[in-house]
Amino acid sequence: MTLIVIHLDVLDVIRLAYPQPDEPRLPAAVRDAVELFVQAVMPPLFSYVNDVPLNIVSGLLGLVLDRVNVQVVLRTKIGVSMLTMLISRAELIKQNMGSTSEENWNQWNNLYSRLFDLAEPVLPYIFSTESVSTSEDVHVWQFLATMGVGASPDQQQRLVLGVKERVMETVGVSKTLPSDMAQVKLGEVNLFMRAIGLDVELLG
Repeated sequence: MTLIVIHLDVLDVIRLAYPQPDEPRLPAAVRDAVELFVQAVMPPLFSYVNDVPLNIVSGLLGLVLDRVNVQVVLRTKIGVSMLTMLISRAELIKQNMGSTSEENWNQWNNLYSRLFDLAEPVLPYIFSTESVSTSEDVHVWQFLATMGVGASPDQQQRLVLGVKERVMETVGVSKTLPSDMAQVKLGEVNLFMRAIGLDVELLG
């Protein structure tokens, strides 16, 4: 886990999966490699992280923040999924109120704030560069939802501002799609919206 974390931005499934302005869709070989990583590597990592205490989660997130280019990692499916996994685990520990010291929580909160400040400038760019109607962004909305749950009211507002255009674009495009596809798109946006106490239906 540590080896993967400290080499995140040089892994092929991240380095080669960084979107290029002139290529909205990743090459087929890269998409296949990413899916293989999702199916073969992510489950055991998730299984491990799901059992570790907060100090290990903090240690792993600290390594990400100190050793890799977070803004590059955030623009890839694997990078976003790894960060979602770590933040989700911390939230789960918080909800279960395990035997975690105040010092450990302070350390986690500082790391979360560092991640938030690095993520904020690239929020509009972490979505697929494909058109909204064909893009596969559920992992991005899951990440935003996870960030939203642990965010302060001020940070939640900044999250909304960061992705406001994509939210509005998705709502607009969904009106032109068949009903079942529209429900899927709006449901993905609502993963995020409901995490911060809103609902996409409020946007008309």
